[in-house]
Amino acid sequence: MEASHTPLSSSRPAPTLIDVNDAHSQNPATANDPYKFSHGLTGVDQPANYLFVNILVSIIVGLTLLAICLRLMKGVVQNDRRLLTAITSPQCHNYWSKNRHGWWAWLKRHIIYSPLWSTRHNREFRISRAISVGTLPTRMQLIIIMIYTAANVAFCLAIPNQPETSKIAEFRGRCGAIAVFNIIFVVLFALRNNPFIWLLHVSYDTFNLFHRWIARLVFVEALAHIFAWMYNTYRVEYASRSGWESINWVLGQSLSYRSGLASFIAFSFLILHSFGPLRHAFYETFLTLHRLTIIIAISGVYFHMAKHALPQLPWGYLFISFLAAEPLIRTTRILYYNSSWRRRTWTKVIVEALPGEVSRITFELPSSWPANPGSFIHVYLPRITLWSSHPFSVAWWSDDEHPRLCSEKLPQSIRDLETSRGPSTVSCIIRARTGMTRSLYEKAGRSQTSSIQLWGAIEGPYGGYHSLDSYGTVILFAAGVGITHQISFVRHLLSGHNERTAAAQQILLVWSIQSTDMLECVKPWLDEISMMQNFRKVVRIRLHISKEPENPLVEECERYGLDVRYARCEPQAIVDEEILSQIGAMVVTVCGPGGYSDTVRAAVRRRVQLRNIDFIEEAFSY
Repeated sequence: MEASHTPLSSSRPAPTLIDVNDAHSQNPATANDPYKFSHGLTGVDQPANYLFVNILVSIIVGLTLLAICLRLMKGVVQNDRRLLTAITSPQCHNYWSKNRHGWWAWLKRHIIYSPLWSTRHNREFRISRAISVGTLPTRMQLIIIMIYTAANVAFCLAIPNQPETSKIAEFRGRCGAIAVFNIIFVVLFALRNNPFIWLLHVSYDTFNLFHRWIARLVFVEALAHIFAWMYNTYRVEYASRSGWESINWVLGQSLSYRSGLASFIAFSFLILHSFGPLRHAFYETFLTLHRLTIIIAISGVYFHMAKHALPQLPWGYLFISFLAAEPLIRTTRILYYNSSWRRRTWTKVIVEALPGEVSRITFELPSSWPANPGSFIHVYLPRITLWSSHPFSVAWWSDDEHPRLCSEKLPQSIRDLETSRGPSTVSCIIRARTGMTRSLYEKAGRSQTSSIQLWGAIEGPYGGYHSLDSYGTVILFAAGVGITHQISFVRHLLSGHNERTAAAQQILLVWSIQSTDMLECVKPWLDEISMMQNFRKVVRIRLHISKEPENPLVEECERYGLDVRYARCEPQAIVDEEILSQIGAMVVTVCGPGGYSDTVRAAVRRRVQLRNIDFIEEAFSY
């Protein structure tokens, strides 16, 4: 799109260099002149464009307010429930174990927790063992996507009846304006520091899904924008030239159009190389190319609009500011938590290669690090992978706390008893798969002690918005390294039970593993949890071992009270068993492979109308 100028006559020959907007300037054009409607704002209905963009804004604001209201209502109920149940006996929890509103239970089963079809949601569609196509959205996610897509299509096609060339011009302007507006959310939803995440307590994984779908909308709208421009330009006759020669001439004369074309080519590449199999098979390469291509695409959009100061230019400033602020925020957080100017130190990283092709990575931070159970971080290890970071759930963290005593004298005031938080230690468990995780495991495994020390950094914490403190019965499902997401909840809830700040009366940790080797990676943390007060009373740990002959774990069973079963996990049977002895409200959380998570989801949905049960899933499907 370029600004409107008076159309010129086609009777005089073209000069060597000419502004595309100065062509046809001598004679007035007809009301249906293709050239007049092939560029600029001629025929573009800007009031209508702003009207439809405002309606899109209203849709987004409406969905956001609805989500905020649901979150606040849920938060109020959970807070009241926690306050009332944390200090009362288990017999007083019965009120909260039943559904108080049938319509809400129905919504949870059929809309909120429901996959698109029967049970499949996070289990990937695979062409082969190495090639994954992707996953399906939930029913709620699809409803949101369909509402927004339908609104975009309807607004692009809402063109009044008028001569063909002016109708095409209005369609061109409408598609271009809405595409630029949508780029704001394409950029925002891709950011780790997207404010909607902490405002709505919706996972980054969900916003990344919306990012991909809105990006596809932008591509389709940009394609329609270009085809509409080409349709009118193709029919322009100038100096005995028309058709493709006319299109080539306009492109050759206008930086704005060349910038727009470069941007569209970049967007096309972004869509093609973001295809699931390519994205998952070469994720590190994908991430680097994606970031570089985004710079080209956004720059092209900016120059396309800035050449003639199009009215959508402020939107461009907005999404460019988002892109500029994101690395600044990330860098600030990395420097704040990973460096200490006073101690002149940086984060130390210790990597241990453990049995079962698993690495335990520990970050010794020079400063205090705040986190909640269920948090995840992005890990930077320049010696392993220079340009990219990788997300991992935080299994464990601890602070060195010490009293502010400066002498051996007895404390003289309350302040003398206060503790200050010192350096933190953060640990993750990483399965060796391909790329960075495989390189990390092999590098540690080659050392004589199966342990190496590196330098690196963590970025975070992210996530950790789900509080389980108001639930009397908690079931934590984990498969493989999914234990990293769940084990921190066990410590937090058991501590809350002892201090009477959490309602938890029953905590069941169900861990599905292929062999007992996996126990080695969490033994230090299980030792610490098992030493806590009321461990045997409140916590039960059930192991399901699927690919190893029976081998009695006598020592582990005695120390941790393990219930070891050499069979595949049956989530439905476990959920049903816990419902029979349910105390208070129940929550079921899961972290593991897509198929495992889908099985747990299905088990909860079958019973969610029977009792007061909530479901939480942790996933990294992007």
